[in-house]
Amino acid sequence: MSLNQFIRQRLRPLRVSDYTAQLVGRGDCKTGLDIGCGSHSDLSAFRPKLRTVGIDAFPMAIELAKAKNLHDDYLVADILREDAHSILERVNNGNKFDVVSLYGVIEHVPKELGFELLRRCEELTSKYVILETPNGFVEQGPEFGNEFQRHLSGWFVHDFEGIGYKLFGTTGTKYLRDYMAGPRFNFPMCITLDEVLTFLLRINKNPKHAFNLVAIKDVRGTYARHKTQVRR
Repeated sequence: MSLNQFIRQRLRPLRVSDYTAQLVGRGDCKTGLDIGCGSHSDLSAFRPKLRTVGIDAFPMAIELAKAKNLHDDYLVADILREDAHSILERVNNGNKFDVVSLYGVIEHVPKELGFELLRRCEELTSKYVILETPNGFVEQGPEFGNEFQRHLSGWFVHDFEGIGYKLFGTTGTKYLRDYMAGPRFNFPMCITLDEVLTFLLRINKNPKHAFNLVAIKDVRGTYARHKTQVRR
């Protein structure tokens, strides 16, 4: 490794995989559920210590996950159409998972359904929810013939903070990154300039500047959600 590569590695911001490793590294996670698993999962790196299950509404995505041996078990299901109890009975003997992940998922549903998706994810875990999504709306169509890949909503820091999530920034800045985190502008050194700006803005701790957001919630340490207003 060259000196330049060493410096860049040391100074690089944390990725969603790093935040996932921090959760699993606490030692209280034995099972993980990857919603919208597709052909890649940051949970897979922790097998066999972590038993993982992949769920996706697109059957071809599950086939790709199986071909790569990403998980211990798989399920074709739409979490917005099947209740949490049914899913848990089918893939985890009725028990809640220690960690539920949504890597690049919530932007694929309309905003109002996105909040419902988060609520259901919280029903599926006894400890943590971790997700990654673009900061704001990034246009994307049905990639690879998969209509579920279309982006239908944009998410911001306040959307998650208002319901008890901690926010972090990843994947460069929103100023110089664009579709699939590629360069926003067609000029030489655009990505290199973005790496410098990423360091100067400290995007991990200042997610409002980041291209992607990482949101983490410990469901054991948040306020109760009341269905009716409490009168005093």
